[in-house]
Amino acid sequence: MRFLVAILVAAIGTRVTADETKTSKASAARPSGQAPMITLVHSSACGECLVANTPNFRIACCAPEASVRALAERCEQLAAASKGAWLGKVGLTDWTPKCDVVVHPHVTEYVQALGPGSEQTTGCATIRLDGGRVVLRRIDLRADGVDWNSEVLPHELTHVVLADRFCKIQIPPWADEGIALLAESPDRMKQRLSELRQVAGGGFLYGARDLVAIKTSPPSSFRPLFYGQSLALVSLLLDSGSREQLLQFVDASQTKGFDAALRDVYGERRLAEFERGFDAYTMTDRPLAWARQDFFATTMRSRSAPSSD
Repeated sequence: MRFLVAILVAAIGTRVTADETKTSKASAARPSGQAPMITLVHSSACGECLVANTPNFRIACCAPEASVRALAERCEQLAAASKGAWLGKVGLTDWTPKCDVVVHPHVTEYVQALGPGSEQTTGCATIRLDGGRVVLRRIDLRADGVDWNSEVLPHELTHVVLADRFCKIQIPPWADEGIALLAESPDRMKQRLSELRQVAGGGFLYGARDLVAIKTSPPSSFRPLFYGQSLALVSLLLDSGSREQLLQFVDASQTKGFDAALRDVYGERRLAEFERGFDAYTMTDRPLAWARQDFFATTMRSRSAPSSD
C-alpha cells in the first residue's frame, strides 16, 4: 500500500467532486443480503472501458458488461466482509469518497499509472489521509497478472479497509501486510511461508520487537522475510486474543512501545516467552489456520478458520 501526499491522476475518466470529498453524515447500511445498486457507463477516458458505480466503488475495466458487473458485485461483497471483521459498526457506512478500482489491461498501462518498479507487482492500493480521515482510496490491478482477481484484489482491498481504522495514526507496515495476507488463499499463504523458510535458511530472522519497529516497507530482497514474519506475528496475536485486541496492540505499540503494549493488551507475559512463540510460528504452518479467515468463507467459497472472538 502507498500513502500519497498528492492525488494520482485518475484513469477512469471521472473526477471526484467537492461533495464526494466530504464525509457523508447520512450514509446508511443496506439491509443484510440486499444486492448493491450498480450503474454502468462508458469511460470518457477510454471508449472501450466501462465504469461501474456502486455504493462504495467506482470501477474502470475494459471487459464485457457482465464481467464488469460481476467484478463490481465482488468488490462490494469483499468490502462488506472485511469491514465487518476489522471495523465493526464503523464499517456500516458507505465510503466517501468511493474507492476507485482501475483494472489495467496490460503491464504497460499499469506501469504508466504507478511508475517504474511497479511491473514487479500485480496490484497496488493507494491511500491518502488528511486531517484524520481518508480522502483518497484507489486500487490499481493488472488484468494480465496471475490471480489478480482471486488473490490480489482481496489483499489490496484489506489495506483500504484498514486505513479507516488507522486514519489518525498510520498503520505500521508489519500489521498492514500481515493482516492483508490473511485475505489470501491457503495455497498462496503456504507459498509465502515456504519462501520465508528459504530465506531464513541463511540465518537471519527479525525478532518480534524489531519487526514491530520497522516504519517503512523493506527493500525487495527482504520482502519474503518481512511478509512471512508479519503473517506469523499477526497469526500469533490472533491466537492469543481477539481481532480487536490485535488492533489495540497495533495502536499501543506505536505510542507505548512493544513491551508495554503487549502487557497492556494481552496481560502479563514475559517477552522471552512471546519471542519463543513467535519463532515457532515463523517456522511452522500454524498461520495457515487463518487463511481467508471466517469472514471470507462465503464470499471466497473457501474453508473458514475458527473465529478468535
